Amino acid sequence: MKKLLLLLPLVLVLSLATAQRNSYFEAGFLFGLTNYSGDVSDAAIEISETQPGYGVYFRYHFSRYISAKAHIYSGSIAGDDVNSRSLKERSFRFSTSILEFGTVVEWKVLGRERYSNTGIHNFFVTPYVFAGLGLSVTDPKAEYYGTIDNREKYLKTDLPEDGLNHNFLLVPMGVGLRADILDRLVLGLEGGWRPVFSDDLDGIRTNGNPGKGDWYYFAGVTVSFILSDPKRKH
Repeated sequence: MKKLLLLLPLVLVLSLATAQRNSYFEAGFLFGLTNYSGDVSDAAIEISETQPGYGVYFRYHFSRYISAKAHIYSGSIAGDDVNSRSLKERSFRFSTSILEFGTVVEWKVLGRERYSNTGIHNFFVTPYVFAGLGLSVTDPKAEYYGTIDNREKYLKTDLPEDGLNHNFLLVPMGVGLRADILDRLVLGLEGGWRPVFSDDLDGIRTNGNPGKGDWYYFAGVTVSFILSDPKRKH
């Protein structure tokens, strides 16, 4: 471990030394899907509750392996006990919009130079992994729609619950696949997990499982356009 820590400054210096030679900037769009796991689900993902999601991002490549991305993603998530085998009788449901602001660092596993020594664009595909920090702004609306007889059985407090958080710090993390198609065009696939370190995402805490944190997910197709590349032959 000590040897690894001693190597980290060297890796940083080498990355900065090659940054100017390999750096470039791009902007793009994500078109995809969202989903959720939490108090109104008994599975990691309930396929029938998948919602549309989309966003924009700006990416700076420090080298052929390391890049940083800032993004704004939007969409919605929802859950309904009617879709759950074990929770169907309880009759809770919720929905909320999602507006996510995030910054992540990406490691392109098979990154390579975009141009050959003669200036010809190199087509290549590389997987990548990412992790970072973000903020999610939500507006959850939860309700009970069951019978009067079951109301006292399942409701510890009225829905919607009061005093819950609507803004969450989160850690966007995930994997992607990047295809450098043309000198100005990049296509890709990306999927990510969003733990919010809270049980308030679905608007249900006391009536659910306060010890179980909520998650949501983004996945989709990405389309990027290279805006600046010092090695491109004009």
